[in-house]
Amino acid sequence: MIAQSIQKSFERSFGTACFLAYFALLFFRHTEEMTGQYLPYAAAVGILFVIVFAACAHVSDTLDKIGPARLSVVACALCAGGAVLLEGAIASPLVLIGGLLSLLGCVVFFLILGKNLAFYDHQERICQLAAAFIVGAAIIAIASTLTDTAMFIIALVLPVLTALHLCTLKPNKSSFSFASLASSRKNHRFSVTTLFTTAMTGFVWGIAFCLIAKPMHPTVAAPLYFALPFALGGLICMVDLFKFKKISEHSLLRCFATAAFVAIAPLPFVPEWVQQLCGAYLFLVFSFDTIVCFSAMGEVARFNQISPYWVFGISLAYYFSGAFIGYLGFEWAISQEQTVPLLAACFFTLLLIVWCSNFVFQDSYPSGESLADLAEASTSLLKNESRPALWQRKIDRIVEEYELTARQQEVFRMLVRGRNAQYVAEKFYISNSTAKAHIHNIYRKLDIHSQQELINLVENAEAPAPEAPPAGQKADMSSAR
Repeated sequence: MIAQSIQKSFERSFGTACFLAYFALLFFRHTEEMTGQYLPYAAAVGILFVIVFAACAHVSDTLDKIGPARLSVVACALCAGGAVLLEGAIASPLVLIGGLLSLLGCVVFFLILGKNLAFYDHQERICQLAAAFIVGAAIIAIASTLTDTAMFIIALVLPVLTALHLCTLKPNKSSFSFASLASSRKNHRFSVTTLFTTAMTGFVWGIAFCLIAKPMHPTVAAPLYFALPFALGGLICMVDLFKFKKISEHSLLRCFATAAFVAIAPLPFVPEWVQQLCGAYLFLVFSFDTIVCFSAMGEVARFNQISPYWVFGISLAYYFSGAFIGYLGFEWAISQEQTVPLLAACFFTLLLIVWCSNFVFQDSYPSGESLADLAEASTSLLKNESRPALWQRKIDRIVEEYELTARQQEVFRMLVRGRNAQYVAEKFYISNSTAKAHIHNIYRKLDIHSQQELINLVENAEAPAPEAPPAGQKADMSSAR
């Protein structure tokens, strides 16, 4: 069973792996165009990249109508055209246009990836993303050993393979559908904590890429510093998923500051090749955060049945805002070739991470009910078990009145029956933290703060009258009497 699940994940993730490899090779092949005199152009392209993500989020209905197959073709053309322009660019405007076209194609591929991930449950998403990291890292490692011309050809072929795979991929759509943009924005609101956590994950990713982008070590190609940690991170994540189940949002958030501090604090005092090793370490550690972060985006869209293009567009706008700030900030500090700028960059980064660890990364969702609340809720449940038909009609009235999605209804009915976050987590194969987030969102939608208030809401609801039986059935009942 496990072997079959892993095999399916590798098959489904092939297109994602090709796209991630293209995205990485795009940066490694054109690192020089993102530094020195081109740094302002790189910053401009980065800002436009983020703006396009946000813009796509607000035209998600249009993207849905276009469909993933045609979007894949558009993305493939943009990526290939951008790669050709970057390869032959001899003037700054061409670098800007080539980089922008490539990143526009990447935006579309990222959004299609998000839509596909939203059709799978937590375990399937984690397994697919881990498999994509492993295969993508293998492609990057192989490409890094080839000549420059061969690497360029691979960079042209990868978007084509991605588009072909995404066009043939048919996820199971029979169980549910996603809401329109207007309905999505009405039924869901991104919390500041979630968005800042996403941005900080991207921020550290950007720092890591800056540290390994230049071939500082005389014997190891820079892409290998990226490929090996990502492959190892994907492998560890997959083994943990099926064997230990220890990696979760909560555990990752707890070790965020410590993991970042170990790699960032010594940067001003170590030689360049050690800085590159620190970047590889960050990639290894934060590959887990990236996998969980992308899976969480898919979980938000799937659970709330809202537009994946909107969820991923907004979330990735924050993610890559952090990534570009981290990359460009440390690129500038390192390029000064002085200790003071890098020391200042590291100091402010660690200060930001510590602050975020104290506030942003805290689990701010309801941790549970008090014993008094649980006792009161249990009493209410026992009282209502004696009249199940009336109780069910009241529940249906709340579901209809507050327009709960199908997934929210499932959790709502669990909570009404006295279930807790742990039960929801086990039922949906998600972490306890994610289950609490879903319960928190339902509480906010119902404008309540505890499970007892939820039960009170149902108790005080005006139950619709039971449906009258058909006329024929009434006659049968009368004759029976």
